[in-house]
Amino acid sequence: MKRIVIIALAFLLLVGCADVAVQPEEPVSVSNEAAEQLQAPADPRLAEAQAENPDTVAWLTVPGTNIDGPVQQAEDNEYYLRRNELGEPSHDGCFFADYECNLSGDALSTNTIIYGHTFTAPGQDPNLGFGQLNAFLDAEFAAANTQIFLSVAERQYTFEIKSAGVASAEQDGVCILASPGWAQQQELVRLANERNVIENRALEAVGGQKLLTLSTCTDKNEERLLIVAELVLPE
Repeated sequence: MKRIVIIALAFLLLVGCADVAVQPEEPVSVSNEAAEQLQAPADPRLAEAQAENPDTVAWLTVPGTNIDGPVQQAEDNEYYLRRNELGEPSHDGCFFADYECNLSGDALSTNTIIYGHTFTAPGQDPNLGFGQLNAFLDAEFAAANTQIFLSVAERQYTFEIKSAGVASAEQDGVCILASPGWAQQQELVRLANERNVIENRALEAVGGQKLLTLSTCTDKNEERLLIVAELVLPE
């Protein structure tokens, strides 16, 4: 059933336009206390957005781009495909989290997935939605812009961008699993490193790891662009 949901979501997003990892034998845990040490107060705009629409679960900011807005979440991945952040019908859609992700603030999912459209057809604005994520395919831009901020509940998390690249929409389904098992997590990391075009950056699979995946469509129906970032932890 999960595979069917993944393939269906990838199809809907695409139509809407939306070195090998080290693998330890046993996962090494990362404590929630350690993660909390690096938390900052949430973006104040999150509370304002939640007052307008209770489906708002986060505020996403990608420095260097115009991606700076609320993230919605529904009971499925179709509701916000063609709705704006207020839940009103809109061709442009909005940023929305995978329905299986936990964004309550108590404990993020292993892989927090956020979807958004990219518009590539003639006459459409390529800067809308997640269109500017394509900038991370440029080495100079990626080197100058390394972080993503995600506000959830009363805290803001900082993620470091580790991978940017194009994946197969049908075959690389593990990349949009919110709660992968250990073997799936290792495969997710391996594929992220394999497709990565950012120099001198890579992921390593560890237990307790918290990832953030931004997913959008490309101008090819069988592909999706994925930006994968890792929660920054204190040293």
